[in-house]
Amino acid sequence: MRPDELSMLLKITDAFSSGWRVSEILDSLYDELQSILPFDRLEYSTIDETGYVLNTEWFRATYDSKLIPVGYSYRRSQRVATEPKYRITAIDNDMPAYARNRPPDHPVSLLVAEGIKSSLSCPLVVDDETKGFLFFNTLRYDGYTQHHANLIQLIAGHIASVLGRARLNDQLTSRNEQLQAMEQSRLEFIASISHELRTPLTAVVGFASEMADRVADFSEDELRQFAGVIAAQSNEVAGIVEDLLVITRAEAGHLTVNPVPVNLAAELKHVRSSLPNERPEQRITLGLADMVAWADPLRVRQIARNLLSNAARYGGNDVRVTTTTAGFDVVIVVSDDGPGIPTKDREMVFQAYGRSHLSESKPGSIGLGLTVSRYLAEAMEGGLEYDRVDGVSRFTLSLPLYRPRQSRYERPT
Repeated sequence: MRPDELSMLLKITDAFSSGWRVSEILDSLYDELQSILPFDRLEYSTIDETGYVLNTEWFRATYDSKLIPVGYSYRRSQRVATEPKYRITAIDNDMPAYARNRPPDHPVSLLVAEGIKSSLSCPLVVDDETKGFLFFNTLRYDGYTQHHANLIQLIAGHIASVLGRARLNDQLTSRNEQLQAMEQSRLEFIASISHELRTPLTAVVGFASEMADRVADFSEDELRQFAGVIAAQSNEVAGIVEDLLVITRAEAGHLTVNPVPVNLAAELKHVRSSLPNERPEQRITLGLADMVAWADPLRVRQIARNLLSNAARYGGNDVRVTTTTAGFDVVIVVSDDGPGIPTKDREMVFQAYGRSHLSESKPGSIGLGLTVSRYLAEAMEGGLEYDRVDGVSRFTLSLPLYRPRQSRYERPT
């Protein structure tokens, strides 16, 4: 090794050792290694816990590289983490020739499709186990020599150690951010639940007190109206409490269901009749076929109440409920023409304490309705998904189709 190369290696080592985040270290490597190694693309890949799958964590290139993005995964036929041959820096100066016998989706084939001609693969070994790789790629044939491999191998161990430390730091930082977000969501959830309970309870207490204190002052029709409001608001409170109980039981692993044949049309009509109209201009249309599911009727009503309340409160003016079959499942679709859930939030709305809707013009509810509904659907061997097609939001609930002579211990196969 020439003195100038040794000096450069020491400089490079100092430069990336000062980084705390993986991206900072790799950006530093990309900039500094250009002086001793030729490359047009540098990739950092890690090995998953099985030891077989390589995951692309980071890359930079001098050209528009798109075929192997961050998040790309590839499973090797051998366990990379412990296989001795993967602990040796390897050179391939004719990548197109190597790719001829590989499928089009093989990472080498993808790199060749981008114009790569040569590759140098540097394993990152910690405690005799390969934790990842630095892949150097160039657009030229015969881009690498054994001298290049020896140079990078001199600092590979230190790179592996620093990246391992930084990766742990990134994971701890990410976990801390998640915990902070969960705590904030929990506080918002508590405040929201308090508000959601206070609103119907205020009506119940108010009307009940009026009836108790001044019953003689009201006509029979007025008393009947008061009783109707009390019943409706009491049902609202009961629904919120039942959702909280489901979450508690599900997280403790004690959620149970009791499936029997359930007439879905009858249950959905019952739920619809018990819900107040949120807006005069809104239409809730039931297009229900005569179908029987193998499910728990109490839980079906609970899911239907959550989905219909969600659509009535936050959806558009045209809300539709339809039923159909798909294979061995009954499918219930609750759709509306409202603004829909932003793409980034479409899975979060099913998470406990996640913001559950939808419209930018209204604050989202921090309720548990969608979380509870998915828990219950999965407990009944079904599922609940959200999608948006042609301006229409759709919650799709699937439940097992009932078949005659089916017992509670059988599931259609």
